[in-house]
Amino acid sequence: MEFGSRLKELREKVGLTQAELADGIAASSYISLLESGKRQPQPEMIVKFAARLGVDFETLAVDQGAQEVALNLNTAKVALSSGNLDLAQDYANQVVASTAFHDSSWLAASVILLQVKARQGQFDGVLDELEQLFEINSDKSPELMARIGNEIVRVCFMSGNLGIGVQRGEEFLRSYSQIWAETEIVELMCQLGNCHFHRGDTPRAAEIVRRALTLAEKCKSPKAMVQSYWQSSVLAESQGNLALALSQINSAIYWTKLAELHQILPILNDNAAKWMLDLPNPDLQEIHNLAEAAYLDLASQNNPSYAAYTCITLSEVEIRQGNLENALMYVRKGLSELPDEILGPRTSLMSQEAKVLFRMGKIEESKIQLESATRFMETIAPSKELALHWRDIARVFAEVGLNDRAIYAFEQGIAVSSASQAEQEFFVESSY
Repeated sequence: MEFGSRLKELREKVGLTQAELADGIAASSYISLLESGKRQPQPEMIVKFAARLGVDFETLAVDQGAQEVALNLNTAKVALSSGNLDLAQDYANQVVASTAFHDSSWLAASVILLQVKARQGQFDGVLDELEQLFEINSDKSPELMARIGNEIVRVCFMSGNLGIGVQRGEEFLRSYSQIWAETEIVELMCQLGNCHFHRGDTPRAAEIVRRALTLAEKCKSPKAMVQSYWQSSVLAESQGNLALALSQINSAIYWTKLAELHQILPILNDNAAKWMLDLPNPDLQEIHNLAEAAYLDLASQNNPSYAAYTCITLSEVEIRQGNLENALMYVRKGLSELPDEILGPRTSLMSQEAKVLFRMGKIEESKIQLESATRFMETIAPSKELALHWRDIARVFAEVGLNDRAIYAFEQGIAVSSASQAEQEFFVESSY
């Protein structure tokens, strides 16, 4: 609805004539010009007319259709951040359907729809679409471009494209560190640090995460604090500093609750549960309760990637308690709910299943699963995470008594680690 039509509608609703509305503000002929669309008012005039009509500035100044679009878009954003993917998708679709192609609201809603797909583990085509949106909308607001850029790096990590994640993340950091908001730069650093870490470049990951934590403490954003403490805890755990890792992740959990970031909380809880297993005399019931609550939250959020890792944590707890049937049940639940294209968690689940089968005395089934996991891992791009999977599966091969296969797996792990490091060094040399 145009301003003039809206002004007339509100004037008639309260029973004022044009002269009564204009009295002491403007000539009645000016009201006629406004209502016919021949003139557009200055903001100070809108304030005066709104006061006389008994409405606020936004009600008179903003198109009701635009208000509805803004409300739908904000609802979609909140639903996404709280993990309600279906609701986020519904409201984002409403925005896309009611706005012009490549309008800012259309673009923001399109990004949310791609984020929903990624959270659901549906990565096919998502990265390409995000890259296209970033390329053809470079004139849009820095806030929106930062959201797209960060999602590109996040999807690279979640889908296993760590090399692309490192490349694009470093490019964004160089080009936009002085343009994007500090909170967005913290998110970018954390996503980039995650990609570096899982590719095996721990020093670069640590450098970036330290910078992220410093910046987060400067801007005092709860979301930034969550992200930086989370990544810092992962690095501390990888370096064997379990006390620091648990301290940092508890700080992340504190800020998560403060900011009501419901989607992130169960992931942090599962990380904490997994690390608590390595404590002397761990409280297995407490760990089980924490991991189970995390799994239920992630399943309700339709987040299969992280839900798979909670299944592994729960399986480990059951192994410690001697409940091997339950341990196997959790692994197979994770595998049945995981989309085929999510590689990292699937590899971990397959290795865990082989381990449980062996401990149950099902040696032949364990061997078959080990061979399946081996063939699967041979198709995955080199990374630090894959090297660790090869090490874990080598140990299971050794337990089963297949020493030749164990040696092969150890050698694959060494080769993958070397290839990942060589690729990392090539990227660094070609980028700086």
